[in-house]
Amino acid sequence: MRFFCLLTVLGLVPFRLNAEVQQPSGASAIPQSIRSTLDQEYPGWKLAPVTRQIQTIYKQHKVAHSPSFAQGDFDHDGRRDYAVQIVLNTPGQEEQIIIAFLARGDRFEEIIVQSMGIDPTSSLWVTRATIDDTGTHPDQAVTKDVLMVLGGVAGDTTYSYDDGKFHEIPAPDDSEKPDPSIPRVPPPANQPSEQVQP
Repeated sequence: MRFFCLLTVLGLVPFRLNAEVQQPSGASAIPQSIRSTLDQEYPGWKLAPVTRQIQTIYKQHKVAHSPSFAQGDFDHDGRRDYAVQIVLNTPGQEEQIIIAFLARGDRFEEIIVQSMGIDPTSSLWVTRATIDDTGTHPDQAVTKDVLMVLGGVAGDTTYSYDDGKFHEIPAPDDSEKPDPSIPRVPPPANQPSEQVQP
């Protein structure tokens, strides 16, 4: 299993919950078997809080799920898969983890997609992308669901599930003409609209 880690660099001020950060609702939409797994493996977990601005944008887009919970068919097998963004607030172990749960018959396979410091500017989105799994035969490309991690320290990151792992891929939309259906937070007025990828 491959873990993708987003490391916080530079001495940033530690994150504290305040009036601008909202605890997302939506834990009840998570299947019971996934909640049980989270309870057992990540005691004290909570859906990751997001900024009020992200909550507002999701409402404007009429998104029915929490910004820290998404569902799709990541492995293109016709079954519903899930992704959650959780936080662990154990003193000394503050962490935000994005975990995918892929349907496997009557159970779910758990895959950690990304781990980072707590960041309320990060949210989850699922979109469709045409992927050439072979890398050499565009005629064999398939259109499938991909997981997008919007915002955050590194900017938008898109993951596709192939060969038993989530791989980072280029965003499915054009940065000069972003897809308006994706609930992105606009950059602050004093910053350029393009986000630089490390």
